[in-house]
Amino acid sequence: MARAQDGAVVIRFCVIDDHEVVHDGLRAMADREPDLEFLGGATTVPDGEHLVERVHPAVAILDLRIGERDGGNGIDLCRTLHSRYPSMSVVLFSAYGNGELLAQAIAAGAAGYMLKETSVGRVPGILREITTSGSWFEPRIASELLQRRAGGSAPGAFSAQELEIVRGISRGENNHEIGEQLHISPHTVKYHIASMLRRHEVHRRAELVRLASDLHLLE
Repeated sequence: MARAQDGAVVIRFCVIDDHEVVHDGLRAMADREPDLEFLGGATTVPDGEHLVERVHPAVAILDLRIGERDGGNGIDLCRTLHSRYPSMSVVLFSAYGNGELLAQAIAAGAAGYMLKETSVGRVPGILREITTSGSWFEPRIASELLQRRAGGSAPGAFSAQELEIVRGISRGENNHEIGEQLHISPHTVKYHIASMLRRHEVHRRAELVRLASDLHLLE
């Protein structure tokens, strides 16, 4: 990772959004911050994929609705980029703030979810938080999703038993060990894990841990 003259880490980022004014605003913001470097912008999904491949950013900011005219969206692109570049942080940038979209973003591998109403002055701090801690999600939306999932009212919520299984996964336990802790069979544990993977549209056990952790359900 690049460093500024004073030794601070430089956060190299790009943006994929079909509004040039967004590019201009983020470029101007980066010019005022010594630890931010704007690597360019793209206005389509194919151009965005090529941009990321060419400049290798630490963070890619994606418009949630990018590619809708061609039947795609930012969630799909987020999933693609996260699969290709797992060390890169992807941030969804959206005018829509609701818990279900946030859940979809996290399941697709997003490290951040930022509303377009967010003031430009807050963006440098958000990028720094994502770089240092690994994630940043709009607190109001994350709180909504957390409350809905904790209450079990949202489609795809973790049940109490599922959360215990995810806690076991986070401790590195196998299905047999988790089953012993919960007094259920390894086959039942396997069934619950498969159900959670399918429901949250993820493929690995570790992604369930990340999802629950990002929503502060494992604390």
